Amino acid sequence: MKEVVVKAEPRHEIGKGAARKARARGEVPAVVYGRGKDTTAISLDEREFARAVQAGLGAGKLVRLVISGDGKGAAEKTVVLKEVQRDFVRGDIIHADFQEVSMTEAITASIRVVLVGEDRRLNDGGVLEHMLWEIQLHALPADMPDRVEVNVSGLRIGDSLKVANLELPEGVRALAHGDEIVVAVAAPAKVAEAEKPAAAEAGEAEEGAEDKKEE
Repeated sequence: MKEVVVKAEPRHEIGKGAARKARARGEVPAVVYGRGKDTTAISLDEREFARAVQAGLGAGKLVRLVISGDGKGAAEKTVVLKEVQRDFVRGDIIHADFQEVSMTEAITASIRVVLVGEDRRLNDGGVLEHMLWEIQLHALPADMPDRVEVNVSGLRIGDSLKVANLELPEGVRALAHGDEIVVAVAAPAKVAEAEKPAAAEAGEAEEGAEDKKEE
């Protein structure tokens, strides 16, 4: 996993009121926690952190967190981004959680599953169904991949790839069941049949709503 550098400032005031004030100043309140260690409150520059997240800084990403020392030397921690909370309406980042890690201890992270080779797949009319978009992996921080690529170029109608078929780096273990389907190629007719009941249910719901209005 590639390391990303994120700069932070110590946060001395905590609580909902202090968090609102921090966001009003263009900061993102955040915390750093670790096994056997005290939780540290920090703040991040909202624009810089939002750009980093947009560039691919997601949950499980290995981060070198540089916390300024209020006149003293900066403190550096090796952490992973565990969670990003967003405003439900605006979508702005309102909080972040980091977990301090040891490079010699395995961690668990949720990693994106990305399909590749779609443009090289045989044009047989089949429809790719991407079932698993993220997967829980267990590995040392330095061995954790940024994403899991699944090559679908050789798949045909009726084929599927399961978790057990994934090619993971050495030392990386998937926590999902091996029989869980990652991607499958369905025949167009089957896709259409699956859509019909949903359309019928929607129609029945509309008719029921009209009946209630008439009552």
